[in-house]
Amino acid sequence: MAGAQPEFEHPRKAFGWAARDNSGILSPFNFSRRETGDKDVAFKVLYCGVCHSDLHMINNEWGSSVYPLVPGHEIVGVVTDVGSKVEKFQVGDQVGVGCLVGSCRSCESCSEDLENYCSKQILTYSAKYVDETITYGGYSDFMVADEHFVVAFQMLCLLMRRLLCSVPESQCIAL
Repeated sequence: MAGAQPEFEHPRKAFGWAARDNSGILSPFNFSRRETGDKDVAFKVLYCGVCHSDLHMINNEWGSSVYPLVPGHEIVGVVTDVGSKVEKFQVGDQVGVGCLVGSCRSCESCSEDLENYCSKQILTYSAKYVDETITYGGYSDFMVADEHFVVAFQMLCLLMRRLLCSVPESQCIAL
């Protein structure tokens, strides 16, 4: 599918906000996401944080940006679909995705759950996925990610409460 127009690479139509160049301007962008695979979790994006690394990437300050670029790697949403082999999530669960959506899953780092050190890590946006298409981030209406790279938001929120004492319990119950 590499080389196809982003709107037609995959069967599911998606909408997001994309940088088209290093001007720093985001504009509406129609693209597509893959169908939910056997180990995938699809979710409606409810919130996406703005990280300074998003700004670096939008402006291509690190020299690795691929345009059009849909940023966002601090993503929270609600599961809308799960693949037939997904074990940790079900429709309606609150989830999050960070800066990785893939890795080789077979190297020493991956076997120790240290995918961030994998030489074949796949970033949430502006990277090549296993099918050679470009990944797009959370400044969009929905995401599809391998369940290994999806976290239960409830658990994350409760952990943040313990560590930071800054998240009210009411925010951990429902989004």
